[in-house]
Amino acid sequence: MIRRSTPIGWPRRDPRHYRFAIPNAVWEYHLKPAEFAIFSYLCYHRSTDTLTPEMIAEGVHLSVSTTKKYLKALVDRGLVTAEWSLALNNQYITSEKFFTLPNELFLLKLSPSAFMIYAYLLLIEDRRTHTCHPSYNTIAAATDLAKNTVMKGISTLSELNLITVEASSYFDKRGMKWKGNNLYTILPVRAAVDTFHQRQLRQLELDVERRRVIRRQQEYDRRHPRAALCTPAVAEAALDPAQSQEALCAR
Repeated sequence: MIRRSTPIGWPRRDPRHYRFAIPNAVWEYHLKPAEFAIFSYLCYHRSTDTLTPEMIAEGVHLSVSTTKKYLKALVDRGLVTAEWSLALNNQYITSEKFFTLPNELFLLKLSPSAFMIYAYLLLIEDRRTHTCHPSYNTIAAATDLAKNTVMKGISTLSELNLITVEASSYFDKRGMKWKGNNLYTILPVRAAVDTFHQRQLRQLELDVERRRVIRRQQEYDRRHPRAALCTPAVAEAALDPAQSQEALCAR
């Protein structure tokens, strides 16, 4: 019998090590997206001794002032202690009913609203097929977001390869065809992380090329002072078609 081992670079992943739990009851608090993202980050660091507002702000990609504002709101709701940790004496937080999110989610720099929408899809997904089909209105009601915000968040999640979106339709009793809810499939988060890193690399390459062009232009201007003096005039000519570049440079 041939033994098949896991290829190098693809180690077996224990769910306890790459996912973290969030209590289902958190949805009963109707948290704002930023509050939900911060609460999720604290769930992710449940075993960490101390977290500062600066550390939390960096983790959820918000400003420190905004993070402090929503931390205070979570403290007032009894979900977070004054030391910026989970209020483990809250029976809702220690409830046995929970859903899980992947640790890598915080690497993708999602907006708080997109983060919250993704979390809701994982809450209601079929654990066997990793699919769900809520309407935009259902997602909006569960997350307290506007329908347009939900649609934008779904588009963001799809672009990042976190989910796939398939249109569906159905026929009524009279045989008329109607548009149904979208079918969402939750994809492995590794694909989204790879896509995110590829985009970062492409952006880095563009930035390097942009700086190279600027340096070449500056070097050219240094060697050709007259051409450099004509540069503002050429820009004016582009704004005023009545003037020609030759006439401007002849000044």
